[in-house]
Amino acid sequence: MQEAEWQFDSVDLRPVVRWLAARRPSDAAAARGEGRGDGSRSAVDRSVAFVPLEPRSMVDTYVDTSDWRFHRAGLSVRLRSSNESSEGTIKALEESSDGLRTKTEVRSPLPSSDVESLMQAESRLGTWVRSLAGGAKPKSLFTLRCQRRPYAIMVDGESVGEVALDETTLAQPDEMEPPRLRRVGVEVAPVAVERIRPFVEDLKAACRLAPAAASTYELGLLTLGLTPSGRPELGDTAVSENPSMGELAYAVLRRTFLAFLEAEPWARIGEDREALHDMRVAARRMRACLSLFEPVFSGRAQALRSELRWIGNLLGAVRDHDTQLVWLAGWSETTSPDDRSSLRVLSEVLTSRRERARTRMLRSLDSQRFARLVARLTRLLRRGPPKRTPAARASAAAVFPGLIAARYARMKKAGKKLDADSPPEAYHRLRIRCKRLRYAVESARDVYGGPAVGYVQVLARLQDLLGLHQDAHVATSRLQELLQREARRLPPRAIFMMGRVSQRYDQQARKLRKRFPKLYQAVQGKLWSRLQRAMEKAGGAGGAAPWPAISPPTPLPTPPVEA
Repeated sequence: MQEAEWQFDSVDLRPVVRWLAARRPSDAAAARGEGRGDGSRSAVDRSVAFVPLEPRSMVDTYVDTSDWRFHRAGLSVRLRSSNESSEGTIKALEESSDGLRTKTEVRSPLPSSDVESLMQAESRLGTWVRSLAGGAKPKSLFTLRCQRRPYAIMVDGESVGEVALDETTLAQPDEMEPPRLRRVGVEVAPVAVERIRPFVEDLKAACRLAPAAASTYELGLLTLGLTPSGRPELGDTAVSENPSMGELAYAVLRRTFLAFLEAEPWARIGEDREALHDMRVAARRMRACLSLFEPVFSGRAQALRSELRWIGNLLGAVRDHDTQLVWLAGWSETTSPDDRSSLRVLSEVLTSRRERARTRMLRSLDSQRFARLVARLTRLLRRGPPKRTPAARASAAAVFPGLIAARYARMKKAGKKLDADSPPEAYHRLRIRCKRLRYAVESARDVYGGPAVGYVQVLARLQDLLGLHQDAHVATSRLQELLQREARRLPPRAIFMMGRVSQRYDQQARKLRKRFPKLYQAVQGKLWSRLQRAMEKAGGAGGAAPWPAISPPTPLPTPPVEA
């Protein structure tokens, strides 16, 4: 998955050939590792040798969808044919540092070098490509033809990487002379970078190589004038020193929407659980923003809240299974072999259910409904806040104290009667209140600075505890539902372990409840007082501002347990 590669441009590859030939294993001193032993360059050179390998002719075709889904994920996808074999590769588009890139790479052999074989590959590569492309079929962008002279890098008789001397031409549709590129690539495992670095520095200096500023993929795009679509231009995400409510509302929503789009590709791939979590949180934050700044946005914009809830629920179904699987994996490490086997059966059932939830999620992300949601948010944010609406023109410093105080009062009301015997629904209600207060204070960070940041941190600790408590409650409910549906298919030992796992969830919930009072008191302590003083100071300078009454929030139902 990880590779480290130096790329250098060269006017003439012949000096590199001579430099490598002088360090062949046939040099007896190099083979024995003799040298002065004083750390000098000659001693380093003699510890490294190079073995010429069979030259190769390669044809590389880079592909992407018409809307650049791979590029927007920060990836390039390549089909390669060489010596009657074919291979597909996905590489991360990373910036280089003095010619060195350390990046993710996924590759897999293919039966042919066409797009169809790439889409049908039963491998990690195929899964990534299908997940990212969705219903869009990749197409060829351009083709490179390369003559490669490779050398194995030998350190103490062991191969640790490869040096590749490439002469590459870009196939063009017109009659112009095809551009030619001469490059020297040094590819090693990341753990070998520091061992090989002195050799690379010597090679660069001796042959006067220039660090490559762009990858061959990037040069192909540049040469053909192809401009991939990246992050949408939505407008300013920064705000002025004394922002209006309209300016702040749109800046907050733009930042969150961009985070949502950035997480989407890796949520699709499904190997980075945090990307899925980030996308779900961004959907939730956008809903909170539309609610918090309700008078700023039009009634049509408010309809977006239900669509964000829809996609958030689909993401949440996968995320809940991820959480359970992580907990089961941790518990299995502390159990007996028999119990571990039973937990494995339970884990397999949950994994199967996760995959079904993930299939529903991917189908929805590929739907016209999701495309319309993204397009509507993009249009809304590009238009920017209304110029004449009193609510949009109101001073944020004057309005926010009332908004935050109202949410703080609701949070206190939800938490003041909680004790160890309160039902899970009561703790969940407080969690929602804390979340709404936190999002309001986070939205005001540009107005109140450090006091808002500090209070968000203490709120986040309480919210995290309540989130873990809710996860345990949902996990127990899911196990009960799973037992009802799957009891006939599960062995008795697995059913017994489900009871044990439920007990673990209950124990975890009780431990969290014991920690609750201290954290709950903290959100009413010094940091809240500090934020209050900051709000009074800023609001007093701005004066009173009109702000329409906000409709009361929808009652909080108990979250459904999805099958």
